[in-house]
Amino acid sequence: MGNSRGAINKSSVLFVIATVLIFWLNVPTGSADIKDEAKVLVIYTSRDGEIDEYQRSLDMLISHFTNDVTFISSEEVEKNDLRNVTHLFYYGQVNARLPSTFVTLFDDYSGTFVAIGYNSDQLGDKFAFVTPLHEREVNKLNLTSNKEDVFDVISQNIIHIEVTEDTEIVIEGKKIGDIISYPILVKNENHYFYAVDSISSQKSILFGEILHDIFNANHDAKHPAYIRLEDIHPLVDPENVRQIAEILKEKNIPYMVAVIPVYTNPITREKHHFSNSPELLKVLKEMQKDGGSIVLHGYTHQFRESETGEGFEFWDVENNTPVYAPPDETITLQNENDFNTKAEYESYIRNLQEYEREYIESKITRGIQELVNYGLYPLAFEAPHYTMSQNGYTVISEYFSTYVGQIQLSDNDWEIMDSTPYITSPSFLNGMQLLPETLGYVRPDDPDAIQNMMKKAEGFQHTKDGMLAAFYHPYLGVERFVKLISEMEKLPNITWIDLKQTDLWVKADHVEIYTENGEIKADINRGGLLLSSLDFPLFHFKKFVGLVIWGMAIVGGIAVIAFILFTIFLQSRKTKMEG
Repeated sequence: MGNSRGAINKSSVLFVIATVLIFWLNVPTGSADIKDEAKVLVIYTSRDGEIDEYQRSLDMLISHFTNDVTFISSEEVEKNDLRNVTHLFYYGQVNARLPSTFVTLFDDYSGTFVAIGYNSDQLGDKFAFVTPLHEREVNKLNLTSNKEDVFDVISQNIIHIEVTEDTEIVIEGKKIGDIISYPILVKNENHYFYAVDSISSQKSILFGEILHDIFNANHDAKHPAYIRLEDIHPLVDPENVRQIAEILKEKNIPYMVAVIPVYTNPITREKHHFSNSPELLKVLKEMQKDGGSIVLHGYTHQFRESETGEGFEFWDVENNTPVYAPPDETITLQNENDFNTKAEYESYIRNLQEYEREYIESKITRGIQELVNYGLYPLAFEAPHYTMSQNGYTVISEYFSTYVGQIQLSDNDWEIMDSTPYITSPSFLNGMQLLPETLGYVRPDDPDAIQNMMKKAEGFQHTKDGMLAAFYHPYLGVERFVKLISEMEKLPNITWIDLKQTDLWVKADHVEIYTENGEIKADINRGGLLLSSLDFPLFHFKKFVGLVIWGMAIVGGIAVIAFILFTIFLQSRKTKMEG
């Protein structure tokens, strides 16, 4: 009887396994029930088959909704890559002839499909509802659900399309002075076509809003915001910083403080640390306690002979390349044609990137450790002038979980940078969350700077959780800051970001920082930290000596006062006795 029951149990187990396997093998490609989180595949056609700034801009938009995003070139994609994909994007950034496999590549795909740019006529029958014609110029966009709310954008070319009668026009655009509107984003069942070839934060705000519908994301209609006090280095006047901090504390507004641990004099090369500016250091520690969150803004914010706060620490701006050599060394980059084989060229690039990695690691490690030694705990990172290579972002992601600011999108030119309408975690940031800066800053030479920033804010409010973030240089004074923060407070549905209330971490040798229940927690190997640099124990020794001197001064002062009082007492007693 026992053997019979065992045989039945084995048969039951085999039947269950077989059933599960059959079900798994027959799940339709693109089923949204495979995983709670959306699984996205982006097939792209670019100039050289490589991911560039255009794909990274799309990555920033999509990664607001999911962390599962894969990019594959149209030259390399295979049918099996579509398995379990819930949202498929094709981005034709350039006009090209796609492989013949595209005729049937998507036949079995039944999930959401978004086509962007060129080559939609080569995606099989799924986009037969769209007929591309030629290009038009537009500088005004609106959702067809709200034709009165017209959004001004930088002039851009769009692909003029004709659509079938059963197609819904979601976004339309036109040029100032024109009567005719052109379809920009259209929908037919669960297929979407976006008639642009380039994506940027300002031009794609409405597209970012529609992505909420595409991903069925019911995000709150609240606008996260932050104000960041910028370029706080050891020679900054502590009084302006203190006054601004008091205003923010009184208003109960959390904020960020972008600090540079070392100021380097561009002429004498003399270095100034926060240990040389005790009054400013005291203000920063008070700010950290009262609502400010420290952001590491580089270590020296300079390279070669540039001044701290003006230089590009993690980008060689003279050569417009990543930092591949010491500042006093002249470097001429070679290209693939200079090598006999591709393998030799790839080895050459790896060596350059290894130098860049070591350079960044030394700066970041020293920056984190130095601040922690002072009792300041950085919670995020911001690259000086927002410039850093893609390899650099990979390195930073090993030290910080949170990045603040804009992003450099190309390794070919530092000026190719952008932001995104909302908080995101793009795949090229290797897990880091991006808190984008969207409104810019108060330019010292622009009397209308704040007004222009608020005009930008109007644009980012077109998406329900659009980011409203700006920065301010305290040297501009308190008056302009009061005006800026007052204008930002008027923005509807604004919610101020407090880094301490977010789930983040920072790691370096001997240091681990994280947040928990709105508080900063730190695990620090004090011995290892003090031994990592002679400057660190010297700071505490000087601090101790200062306390001892103060203590001696106080004791000496008390002794002098006691002596004076005792002398007065004796004199008074003597007078009474003589009387």
